[in-house]
Amino acid sequence: MGRQLPETAGQFSLEASLGFLIYRVHQRALALLRRQLEPTGLTPQQFGVLALLHANNDQRQAELCARGATDPNTMVGLVDRLEAMKLVRRRRDPADRRAHLVCLTAAGRRAFYRCLPRYRRAAKRCWMALSGSERQHLRRLLLKVLAAPLEAAMLSS
Repeated sequence: MGRQLPETAGQFSLEASLGFLIYRVHQRALALLRRQLEPTGLTPQQFGVLALLHANNDQRQAELCARGATDPNTMVGLVDRLEAMKLVRRRRDPADRRAHLVCLTAAGRRAFYRCLPRYRRAAKRCWMALSGSERQHLRRLLLKVLAAPLEAAMLSS
């Protein structure tokens, strides 16, 4: 006799789960941004690094990883490519000679400002189904989820 699944398993829908829906929206947002950025030669991830540096220049790569939710190996590759394009530069951290700071160059700042209207167009298209107050409410809810300690979330499961 085969193993029976709980009754609730038959009611499960991946397509309706919050995580999957957030993933699908993220994929759509990336596709829209990729299309908008294509003429600039930058990827959404590269634009993200420029945006993080624009908001707070001279960051350690580890800080960029944490703020950009990117693993260290991926961040090294992103910074390497941006450095090759002369959009960022690395320099030793005077407070810790083992660490490097990443900062925007003048060309990197110009590239960020050139890409910003393209980012805004992609975001407008992605979120056009929501009113301004709905977007604000969604942002608050997502920030609330992200602010919850992961350990507490894992313990309650």
